[in-house]
Amino acid sequence: MSDGEMKSTMLGMQIAVKAPSQPPAVLLLEDHSGIQRLIMAILETRGVLCDSATSLAAARLLMAKRKYDILFLDVNLPDGSGLSLVVNKAREGPVTVVVTGAAGVEIAIGAIRAGAFDFIAKPFTTSEFLSRFDRAREEWQSREKLSSYSGILETLVRIKSEELRQSNRHRDEVRDMTVASLGAALNLKDHETADHCSRVSQNSARLGRLLALSDGELRSLTWGAYLHDVGKIGIPEAILLKTGSLTPEERRVMEKHPLMGEAILSRIEFLAESTPVVLSHHERYDGSGYPRGLRGAQIPLCARVFSLLDSLDAMTSRRPYRAPLALSQAVAELAGVVGKQFDPDIASVFLRAPPSTWLVQDGDNAGGEKGRDA
Repeated sequence: MSDGEMKSTMLGMQIAVKAPSQPPAVLLLEDHSGIQRLIMAILETRGVLCDSATSLAAARLLMAKRKYDILFLDVNLPDGSGLSLVVNKAREGPVTVVVTGAAGVEIAIGAIRAGAFDFIAKPFTTSEFLSRFDRAREEWQSREKLSSYSGILETLVRIKSEELRQSNRHRDEVRDMTVASLGAALNLKDHETADHCSRVSQNSARLGRLLALSDGELRSLTWGAYLHDVGKIGIPEAILLKTGSLTPEERRVMEKHPLMGEAILSRIEFLAESTPVVLSHHERYDGSGYPRGLRGAQIPLCARVFSLLDSLDAMTSRRPYRAPLALSQAVAELAGVVGKQFDPDIASVFLRAPPSTWLVQDGDNAGGEKGRDA
């Protein structure tokens, strides 16, 4: 399997999602002719021919006629600011790179918060520009694969739903199979996720029952727990599988996976109630989490339940860089961040449960001190 392709047999069907093979369609909005010529010449070294405009009006005319994949936008133009073309929901529009003078860095950072992907300060070197372009192209390829995968999954669900109507198979059985297949797709990129997803799903259901959640809440929690990292399908493998520490830029890309997961599941109707777990499983009770910085009860209930079991599994699982904690050690550490990372009411129920309640990676690690040496 090539780096730009994902393959899987899902629901009895062979599917393949490839990164786009053609160059991205690029629009350059820049009113300085010298800089415009320089950027177009630099892009030609990557085999990319771009359209150009010197005003917002001209850019809008071009965008009305053609779908662009990457935009390079100058800030100050004769008829306004190029930032007006930044799409608020970043993943629904083109990958946008703001080109600004050094004094405009603060404006560019604000643009990134509003939906732009990156910025480059003038003056820039050829290598600096190519580095920014390569990052933007990688982001575009990731979005295209994610969009294709989401569409395929939607089609598969429709096909299986039709089979269900024809054969009268039990609805939840087919839906569980679909959820398992979605998890298998992620396992193609990160082979350590399958057992982790199964454990956290079962543990979340166990804690959910202790909390007296309804059948519907338990189903949403179980499915959301199993699919919590499905958005990592859209994360470049160089970042996802990196063994060392992530750079700040890589961390920013990695932290997009909850949003990507929501994008994948949002079009699958029966998983609508599970998307809050996928979107909010990295939120923290004190508001220091991501992607939205939710606090306390703002965090969906099932996400608050799941985050505790996700942390438990991470601490009791073997990693290339450390041995697992014994269950008793992990529980003690979790207790130390109740009220900061975890909901106190949910944590109190978890802490009262017998250690044998929870599944961990190494079965004989439960309740004992054997974990670090096993």
